[in-house]
Amino acid sequence: MKNLKNNYTIIFSVLALLFTVSSCEKEIEVDLRSVTPRIQIEGIVKQDQLAMVRVSQTLDFNDNSGYPFLKGAIVKISDDAGNTETLLQNSTGWYVAQDIKGVIGRTYSLSVTYEEKEYTATSKIPPLVKLDSLTMYKAPIMDFAIPMIHYTDPKGEANQYYRALVYINGQQLPDMKEQVYSCEFTDGSPMHDPLATFTHDEDNDPVKKGDEILIEFQCIDKGAYIFFDTLSKIEDSKTNPISNISGGALGYFCASTVDQMTIIADW
Repeated sequence: MKNLKNNYTIIFSVLALLFTVSSCEKEIEVDLRSVTPRIQIEGIVKQDQLAMVRVSQTLDFNDNSGYPFLKGAIVKISDDAGNTETLLQNSTGWYVAQDIKGVIGRTYSLSVTYEEKEYTATSKIPPLVKLDSLTMYKAPIMDFAIPMIHYTDPKGEANQYYRALVYINGQQLPDMKEQVYSCEFTDGSPMHDPLATFTHDEDNDPVKKGDEILIEFQCIDKGAYIFFDTLSKIEDSKTNPISNISGGALGYFCASTVDQMTIIADW
């Protein structure tokens, strides 16, 4: 099974390359090599949804108690339309806005102050790009099919970077890599991108016939893209993902549009 999974990984890599040439959230867990606790921030502003921010702290590599939420942070979100709000922490630990929602085309600024140190970031919501369709693709050697998204990148630099989240029967598999795409060199082209659904569980196929697969398709800016792209490669790197938050914090601030599409797995 392990050799077969390796074959799947090779096939997906080749497919992703071929389709690329031809054509917001699970918790982040980073800084595995650090023993000094560092603040970790996840800021999310999605179109038509209230802004929300998670502030936590990394742990020593051998501490498995879970990344704790930090209380007492001063979290502010503002936009280039003159709106500013201090977010309140709710019972889940997230700091959530009461008024500020994501609006396409606006630039958002994040400020997090904790223990007298401030961390800041900005992110702009690009124009909305909708999925054209969602299909299933199965290579002959594979036991299961993987979802494939089809969309058209608008010509111009306003939309360059995309992120796809895969939910299987309503859940994200925790060991699936982040999947982001750059159209920097395929501007204005139809895109056909297979989505990796491979996991570390060698005894169970992640996709079975009849599963409901939901794809959340996000248009993101370059700073968020760089973070998620480097996060997807963290296993092959000795460094942390490149954050778009200044001040020394880990994590990201991402303002995005969102489109969703669902398919029942069959092949």
